[in-house]
Amino acid sequence: GIKFIGENMKTIKWIIIFLITSLVSISAFAHDPKGESFTLSGKITSVELNNSGGVINVSSEAGRYGKVFLTYNVTLNPALPNQGYFSGRGVGINDDGERESGSRQGVFRREGSIMKFWSLDDVSDGLLNYCETVIDLRAETVEMTFYPF
Repeated sequence: GIKFIGENMKTIKWIIIFLITSLVSISAFAHDPKGESFTLSGKITSVELNNSGGVINVSSEAGRYGKVFLTYNVTLNPALPNQGYFSGRGVGINDDGERESGSRQGVFRREGSIMKFWSLDDVSDGLLNYCETVIDLRAETVEMTFYPF
């Protein structure tokens, strides 16, 4: 009796672990950033350092959004100083004077003078974007690819 229940509980635990792992794996690949996308190139306009990381400001031309300004509020991971998380804002004003804005949040990793950012952006035009950004600190350039979903 009791030995049989213990063996069944062990089997049930393994089944639960397998199901949870499967669901997490499936959700990790749920967004396929290979559909519609748009890219933009920009430049760093300023960098401000503080004790936890810093702030990187960027400007660019962004098609339907016009001239855009973006802020990356970077917080270093105290255990791994070449990575961390960030939050930020963006605003764009097109040729007709229409304004769109958005919030940004994600993670980053630095490799030498290159910082790579992965973010989710909520834009006032109703779009949600997954964005991959590459900032070259030495060249002061920014390359972004947005995947609306």
